[in-house]
Amino acid sequence: MKKNLVYLTMVMLMVFTQTSFAQEAQKDADCKGHGKLAGLDLTDDQQKQVDALKTTHLKENLQIKNQIKEKEAQLNTLESADKADMTKINKTIDEISALKAELHKKNAAHKQEIRKILNDEQRVKFDAHQGRMEGQMHQKQGMGHKGEMGKHKMHDCK
Repeated sequence: MKKNLVYLTMVMLMVFTQTSFAQEAQKDADCKGHGKLAGLDLTDDQQKQVDALKTTHLKENLQIKNQIKEKEAQLNTLESADKADMTKINKTIDEISALKAELHKKNAAHKQEIRKILNDEQRVKFDAHQGRMEGQMHQKQGMGHKGEMGKHKMHDCK
């Protein structure tokens, strides 16, 4: 029995490790030009502008995402208290919602800033890719996967 448990644990660990490596490989592929802007044939000047926008955007979003995680941890603590304070719970939920709305608005503004850099043909391809990514995320959400506001999650490339 003990051998079976050890064997099962080892198998689960290997599956988890392989899944993690596959996710990292996908992230690396996205970061090397196979993501949202792949196939747009950006000029060097456009690429520099996009990179500058992306860096600023990622820094701003990281702060908001961290705040959301903190608020969600607070919410978990509040909800698991012996005597839950619904006023505090509702206030924390409202704060999380406001942060998520702010993040969504920043993402929309970032997308429009990127679109301003592109020519007409690139813009059409970019918009078409956005629609495909949103459709794929909605399909995943329907299967029980957690998505991020109905959009493809943007990786933090370094």
